[in-house]
Amino acid sequence: MDAMSNVTAIAQHQDPHNIAAARLFRDRWENRVTALANCVEHLVTVHDMPEERAELIAVQAYADLEATNQRARIEVDACTSHVVVLRTEDGTPAVFTVTDLVQLLEQARRDDRATVVDRHRERPIVLEH
Repeated sequence: MDAMSNVTAIAQHQDPHNIAAARLFRDRWENRVTALANCVEHLVTVHDMPEERAELIAVQAYADLEATNQRARIEVDACTSHVVVLRTEDGTPAVFTVTDLVQLLEQARRDDRATVVDRHRERPIVLEH
C-alpha cells in the first residue's frame, strides 16, 4: 500500500468532531454564520453526513474552539432538558431556564442578532455578538 492510501484510510476514520474543528479552523476569520455554513456543507458533501447531524457536530466543534482559553463553562452534569447552568469565570453558577433562553432568543431576534446558518432550511439559529 502506498503512502497516499495510508493517509486516505486514516482520514476515513477521523472523528467527525475533529473533521469539523479542522474545517472551522480553516474558516476562523469568517463570521460565525459563514464558518458554520461552510462546515455543515463540508460534512454533508464530503463526508456524506446527514444534515441534522452535521449541524450539531459543527455547532459543538465551533463552541469548543470559541471556548479556548475561556474559564467560564457550561456545567453539563448540572444541566437538564429544562435548565442550563453556566459557571462564570469566578465559579459562580448562572442559571438559564428554557423560558430564559427563549426570551434571550426573542430579544436577539428583535435586535437583529439572531441569524440562521442555512437560509433555505432556516436552521440552526445562532446569535451574533
